[in-house]
Amino acid sequence: MWGRLREGYGAGPLHLLAVVATFAIAAYALERALELTSNPDRIVLWLGASIVAHDLILFPLYALLGVLVAGAFLRGDRRSRLRVAALNHVRVPALFSGVLLLVWYPLVAGPADRGFTRLTGLSKDVYLERWLLLSAALFAASAVVFVLRLPALRRAAGRPGRRPRRTA
Repeated sequence: MWGRLREGYGAGPLHLLAVVATFAIAAYALERALELTSNPDRIVLWLGASIVAHDLILFPLYALLGVLVAGAFLRGDRRSRLRVAALNHVRVPALFSGVLLLVWYPLVAGPADRGFTRLTGLSKDVYLERWLLLSAALFAASAVVFVLRLPALRRAAGRPGRRPRRTA
């Protein structure tokens, strides 16, 4: 039975359960957000605009940026494992920083309405500084991890790469 599920679905039952649970949590959060706001159409509009902006603008932009940065990092074959690791240690914090900016953009960039302060009792003035500090911390932590991994990466870079086995 599980083999048939894996063939048809492409993954095991635990993966399917995790995906269903994720959608259930997201649906619950959306339902609560729509229930608590006086303007539910603004949330739906924000979600729709975010999807369109990501798929039509951001994805092509960061895919192109990834290709350009990879081309700069990966010139030549010598020590390519080390360069790929360095590239990934830049990509991961950049991804997290970008997602945080995308999610919190109205508060980070300032266009959030004055109702935010009135409803929450919190000031929106601190979000830009906090996002910058968090982004700096992500890049610094990634740099520390890269430096800690550097000896192992250099040893691996000195060994010839494995070639995939050919099957007849």
